[in-house]
Order: sequence, then C-alpha cells, then structure tokens
Amino acid sequence: MSSLVGVFTRFLYVVFGIILLSAFVGLFANGIQLNFTAFINNMIQIVKSLIFPKELVILGPTQHEYSIFLNFWEYYFYSLTIFISAFCMSIIMGLLITYLTILLPQKVKGLISRVVSFLESLPDLFIIMVIQFSVIYYFTKTGTLLFPVAGSSHNNTYFLPIIALALIPSFMIFRINLYLANEEWNKPYVELARSKGINKTHIYFSHVLRNMAPSIFSHSKSIVLYLLSSMLIFEKLFNINGIFTYIISYPNPSIIAFTLIMFFLPIFILYALITIIIEKNTGQRLEW
Repeated sequence: MSSLVGVFTRFLYVVFGIILLSAFVGLFANGIQLNFTAFINNMIQIVKSLIFPKELVILGPTQHEYSIFLNFWEYYFYSLTIFISAFCMSIIMGLLITYLTILLPQKVKGLISRVVSFLESLPDLFIIMVIQFSVIYYFTKTGTLLFPVAGSSHNNTYFLPIIALALIPSFMIFRINLYLANEEWNKPYVELARSKGINKTHIYFSHVLRNMAPSIFSHSKSIVLYLLSSMLIFEKLFNINGIFTYIISYPNPSIIAFTLIMFFLPIFILYALITIIIEKNTGQRLEW
C-alpha cells in the first residue's frame, strides 16, 4: 500500500511541475509578459481546464472556438506510438548488440565500442538526412520505395521515424550495458556457471541481465529525456502531425499542460510496471 502511495505521490509531483512549466510558458505566448499575476491566472486556468476538460478549446481559421478533442487523439496516439516504439526498440537493440559483442574476442569488442561511440556522437539531423537520402537513392535506382520518408495529411509514416529516433538511444544503452556486462562477467557466479559448462547465452539472459536490470532502469531515464527532446525535431523533419506540433500550433497554457500530462501518463504507467517486475525478480528496491 505504501508503495502505491509513493507512486501516486510521484505522479502528483510531476503533474504539479508540468502545471508550473505550462503557466510559465504561457507568459511568452503573446510576447514577453513576466507578470506574477498573469502566472497565477495561468495556473488557475490550467487547473480549471484539467478539472473540466470541456473548457479546452482552440481557435479555428475563422476564429471560432472548437473543442480540442475533435482531432487531439489523432495527434496524441500518433506521437505516443512512435515514442513508445522507439523507446522499446532502443532498449531491445541495445541489449542484443551487447549480447552479440560479449561473444566476440576482446580486440573486436574494443573496435565495436569505438565505432558505437562515434555513431553516438553524430547529430540527430545528420542521421535523419542519411536515412532519408538512402531510401530516396534506392528508390531512384530501383523504382521501389522501401518506406515513406515523410508523413502526409492522408498517410502516416511510422517505420523510418521509429528507427531513426531509436538509433542514438540504442547506442547509449549499448555503451552502458557493455560496461555493466563486463563488470558482471568477471564476478564469481559467472565463472562458476561457465565452469559447469553453461553457455554464454543462458548466463547472459538468465543471470547477467537480471542483475543489470536495476542499473539499466536507472539509466533509462536519460533515454526518455533524450527521446522527448528529439520528438519535435523528428516531427518537423518527417512531417509528422504529432502532439508536439500540436502544442506549437496552439500554445495555450491549458492545452500545453493537458497534452504533456496525457503524454506523460502512459510513460509513468510503463515505468511503474517495469519497477514492479524488476523488484519482483531481483528483490532490489528501485528509486525513481
């Protein structure tokens, strides 16, 4: 019961932080207005809109007010699908690359680590351009379009944005995992398991990965922050009609707060479930 209270308390802290941030951003919606009274008014309006969501409206081209729920969920689920998919893919790719690297000789490990470090240092914009150019180049040579390189009002694109968004985080996860795996690999329980003839695959996935899980969980927060900070760039470059584009189009404090809270909610639930699973399997208490 106490753990549930703790989880709910963390959620309230984050919601309060989002409300403060949205109220502050609202001071710049119509020019710079660093006014404490306006800040408080923004907070009051945000809280009211969260209690009564029907008050969340946007101005259309003819300056008529419309409920945001006419098209909000399309933007929301589009961005959320890309975000969650990229996050899960980066974790899986990072773990698999780590596993494959462990099987290789030490010299090859060093070479792979240097290559991954170089790729990790590349800017997002460069990676996106390379991926899009490669798909276009293949199309010009073969006449076959492997994947849409950008979205449109009628067709959403998923594959390339997810792959591009997941690449750098997967390299980050790999670098962290390789360091943790090397530490675990030199511990007595691994040497004992290997002396009994247990193969590396079983040791890695059944023992090493379980002991690494708490540390991976702790470092995954930086992956989430990276993905969030990159989403707006990716939505623009891939012409994605996503939730961050929606916020830019309608920079109302109440809409910003509602959107960010709704976007954070499934991430929070995912982390809560992962926490329960890791704590149950490792016996270690995780701190957010």
